[in-house]
Amino acid sequence: MTRSPVSNRRAALGAAGVLSAVLLFAVTMAAALHTSGTTFVWSVNMISDLGDGACRSRDGRWICSPGAAAFNVGLLLTGVLLGAAALFLTARWGRWLSGSVAVMGLGLVIAAVFPAGDTGALHLTGVILALVVPAGGLLLSAVRPETAWLERGRLPRGALAAVALVFCAENRVPPALVQEGTGQIIIVCCLLLALVVESVQVLVRSSG
Repeated sequence: MTRSPVSNRRAALGAAGVLSAVLLFAVTMAAALHTSGTTFVWSVNMISDLGDGACRSRDGRWICSPGAAAFNVGLLLTGVLLGAAALFLTARWGRWLSGSVAVMGLGLVIAAVFPAGDTGALHLTGVILALVVPAGGLLLSAVRPETAWLERGRLPRGALAAVALVFCAENRVPPALVQEGTGQIIIVCCLLLALVVESVQVLVRSSG
């Protein structure tokens, strides 16, 4: 079925928004990691530790991120951008997947506004929304595609989502197979890779 130019433009705008959000998140992390005085061990520290403004030991790991304020601003902007982009992708990705991306954006905003070191429970809520919900949306879109578009690439999308969900559970239920920091990096990489692949495909097909 041929889609209207308006529908293609909306989808392309949404896909570009998702890719921009991913790029902003990467730049935000890189800037925080390269701020003088930052201590971060990939296998041990959680990404949220970069948003903790105090140098201290918490949950058995050392945390020190002098660029915490800038990191939280970048995380908040990433969340806003993701939430806005998701609105333009409903026709392509369906309500469940696009809605889960919007929830992901909301989760990042909550995680940024309520840093883990000061407001642990609220921050954890944001993390769950940002990681578990989009993983569930991606898996559901592979198992029961809501649109014709989602019939494409079901296997890789579902596999990435399943890996992310497994490590979401593994991070919370002992004994841990991998260290928490490593597990969280795997989750984030799976989610971002799936969203990048889907967004690039939208851009390519919308311009074709």
